[in-house]
Amino acid sequence: MSAAGATLPAPRQRCRVLVVDDEHDLADLAQDLLLHSGFDVSVAYGAPEALQMLGSGRVFDAVFSDIMMPGMDGIALAEMINVLHPRIRVVLTSGYAGPSRMPHSHHPFIPKPYRIAQVIALLVS
Repeated sequence: MSAAGATLPAPRQRCRVLVVDDEHDLADLAQDLLLHSGFDVSVAYGAPEALQMLGSGRVFDAVFSDIMMPGMDGIALAEMINVLHPRIRVVLTSGYAGPSRMPHSHHPFIPKPYRIAQVIALLVS
């Protein structure tokens, strides 16, 4: 997950992103990279916390979520977001699961390790 040497697309506006990952170090790194790239970023360390934040009245434009998490995984979280907050864009990532695990998902997927420029392109497209 590196921004070094990459030309990062700028968000069209101050995009509000919720990063969801049960691995604290990876969530915090994604947060730092997205903040450095001009995003307004919050972090949830699991799907229940993400749903709580999404339901709290805070406004998010996008969710960047890991797939492999204990309890509710990222795919189930994305499906809940589709129902409860259909205007929020969801981008999924995993170092273990690939697109074949989510054959009916219409959410963009990027494998770990990823380049932050690729994540940004998916978040703002």
